[in-house]
Amino acid sequence: MIASRAFVIGGTSLIVLANSVSAYAQDKPTEPSSELRAEDVIIVEARRRDENLQDVPLVVNAVTSDQIDKLNIRDFRDITGVVPGLSLTPNANGIGSSSSMRGVNHDVNVSGNNGTIQYYYNDAPVASNLVLQAMYDIGQIEVLRGPQGTLRGKATPSGSITVGLRKPDLSQPGANVSVSAGSASAKNVQAAINVPIIADKLGVRIAGLYDYNRGNRVYSLNNDTDPMRRTRSIRASARAEPTDFLKFDFVYQALQANAVQFDQMESTDLFDPSSVPSSNAQDYGSITLKDRASVMAYPRNLSQNFKFYGWDAQADLLGQSLIYVGSHQTTTFHALTPQDTTNFFPSLAPTQRTTTRSDGTTHEIRLQNQERIAGIFDYVVGFFRSEGSSNTVNYSPTILRYFGRIPPSTTFPLPIAPSINNTAIYLPPAGETESSFFGNVTVHLGEATEVAGGLRRIKYVNDASGLYIGCTPETFATGTCVQTPGTENDARVHKTIYNATVRHRFNDSLMVYAATGSSWRPPVRAIGDFSVAYSPNEIEHTAFGSETSKSYELGFKSDWFDHSLVFNVTGYHQKFKNYPYRAGTGIYYINVDSTGALTRGQFNFISAVPVNVNGVEAELSYRPSSRFNLSTTLNYSKSKIGNAMVACTDALNNATGAVGSDGIPDVVVPTLAQMQAAYGAEHLAVCPSSRGSATFLPPWSGSLQAEYTMPVDRRADGYLRGLLAWRGKSQNDPDNPFDNVGAYGLLNLFVGVRDPGGAWELSFYGKNITDITKLLSRDSSPISTGTVDILLGAPTFRTPVGTASSTFTSRYTNVTTTPAREFGVNFRVAFGSR
Repeated sequence: MIASRAFVIGGTSLIVLANSVSAYAQDKPTEPSSELRAEDVIIVEARRRDENLQDVPLVVNAVTSDQIDKLNIRDFRDITGVVPGLSLTPNANGIGSSSSMRGVNHDVNVSGNNGTIQYYYNDAPVASNLVLQAMYDIGQIEVLRGPQGTLRGKATPSGSITVGLRKPDLSQPGANVSVSAGSASAKNVQAAINVPIIADKLGVRIAGLYDYNRGNRVYSLNNDTDPMRRTRSIRASARAEPTDFLKFDFVYQALQANAVQFDQMESTDLFDPSSVPSSNAQDYGSITLKDRASVMAYPRNLSQNFKFYGWDAQADLLGQSLIYVGSHQTTTFHALTPQDTTNFFPSLAPTQRTTTRSDGTTHEIRLQNQERIAGIFDYVVGFFRSEGSSNTVNYSPTILRYFGRIPPSTTFPLPIAPSINNTAIYLPPAGETESSFFGNVTVHLGEATEVAGGLRRIKYVNDASGLYIGCTPETFATGTCVQTPGTENDARVHKTIYNATVRHRFNDSLMVYAATGSSWRPPVRAIGDFSVAYSPNEIEHTAFGSETSKSYELGFKSDWFDHSLVFNVTGYHQKFKNYPYRAGTGIYYINVDSTGALTRGQFNFISAVPVNVNGVEAELSYRPSSRFNLSTTLNYSKSKIGNAMVACTDALNNATGAVGSDGIPDVVVPTLAQMQAAYGAEHLAVCPSSRGSATFLPPWSGSLQAEYTMPVDRRADGYLRGLLAWRGKSQNDPDNPFDNVGAYGLLNLFVGVRDPGGAWELSFYGKNITDITKLLSRDSSPISTGTVDILLGAPTFRTPVGTASSTFTSRYTNVTTTPAREFGVNFRVAFGSR
């Protein structure tokens, strides 16, 4: 019903636009086709050369600076509204987002910097969490779909996202300011100034951002603190062209992001009538999705600091270009994460403290032609190297309770208050290097046909030593720490990947192409299972070897009626081996804590699985005049896991309820004793895969955009814009019966006035104006808090004689929902170079 309402409103708005256009067009003189042609051409650098988007034989979604301004895109994740099939979901721990494209995920907690999608600042590969924190002074964003790596940076199976930062203008000074104010205290201020130091030779550009909002806008019933997210950033760029054949660029960016947030919760009995809260459960009343509420007594506190340096140089000589691109990035991440989110032990406030520091450096040098060799050949050859290291210190709390023990089995509580035992967990500095040689050749067979192919030979080395429990950087330096067996992640791998395309242009309006390519990702290790002793299944489902994939693609690009109508369609098939599939819901396992006690733990284990992905991507846009345009994109992507054993919770027979594994994930959460009885010497169960989707996203998604402008007077145009982002229904985790999502649409509208030349603009906007609150994810079981029970022997009850564990189960479950409705205003002004 809600989704239908969104479509009705969106459709009504677009019909009004269409009728307005028809009325206006009757009195409007026909414009020259040359104006349309110049206006519609989008230049991209998908293949390391400036090309018309419609000439590139692969799927590229270009989000221009004009679109970013018009749609008031202040958060990088908002580009998913105009790029269907791309998902950027923020992680609860604050480390970037989990990205998905073409049916598979990039989870930074599993893949680190080796995701299915690689991010770039200009031509330099960067970590996703830097790109996703801030959105300002952007020239163009290019989303490239399909295997990447033979032309730029790192190999990725699903695609790459290149953020083109604005560069200094060498001839004209200029400046711009953009100010937005919206619902829930949202504020966004962006500014930039451009100064040519030496005309046509040297220029600098300074840009800055201040952004403040209420984050996920989830408030706690037990804490008066307002959620918030604040981002501050500054970027300085310099550009020099001392001669016609030499160019130099440098950019520096510093960014600080801080967040205070609460986890969104929902009453378990609202969706699971069989839910029976434990007798010890705290109860703060019924909470619905619409409430956007939490019961946490204290919030998560997150802080991230980034510094990025990028530099490049280009020398043009004898029709060739020698190009060097380098970068360096440092990151410091701090997190305070509550471990008793439903407040069974409010006086203790157990909090996990995590600090991660990382740095990385990349270098790339390449040689490519400017002028076509013998009128037939284009080429690019080069060398790439990346080096990085990181270390993590984690202090993980355990709640200790104390009981007296009288032989043979009498146990009773003692008048001793519960306490916290903080265990230091250390991941020492680990070095990761990747070196590769690459080459690409394009053969032009006349003006209509081209054949291209490329190779990259990769050498990857990782010297990660593993996980150390009860260890700090200071004790590690003394050599007294002991590595947890089975946590090694060192690797040395050589791999060659390839890419080949063929395209043929039948005429100026129609091009068809076919492509195939392979990709590779290095071995992975999931971080978060901090057990002192790993069982064989734990080892197998936290770390494993390299992933490989092959892709096949066929499509066409067409534009008609003097380029006013564009219609592009692509179909693809991709096969993965050893894909790191991560469970959507935490899986219960037997954890061994630092005291040696067995407890019931929960962790999103990963499993190496084969995956097949099939999909179709289509784009249709129509611009009948310079005053009106309409565009829609549609994405279908269906991934399917093949035959494999995946981590699961399986301690009970679902048919009888008796203890014993039946190869089917449990629908009832087992106790620690039941898992011990069922698993024996193992800590983790495995089940045959359900052959479901490899990503928890809808197979179908799409977007619809429209804009109509009309002159108010000679100095101003009025406009109405609309964006409807639609997501089809999806079955998320196949082992979770409570997290399926129905279809929905989010409608954004913009109305305002602007200078025809772009010098200023005043816009009023509404995002998610129908106020749709739609479930995006839901855990399969209530939130719980575990304890270690220390048994003290008679007669003094001071000497430990054993341990046990307890689990306290709440009435609430963690959920995530669509963004809240927002209304606001934006004003932009600019002069000179933008």
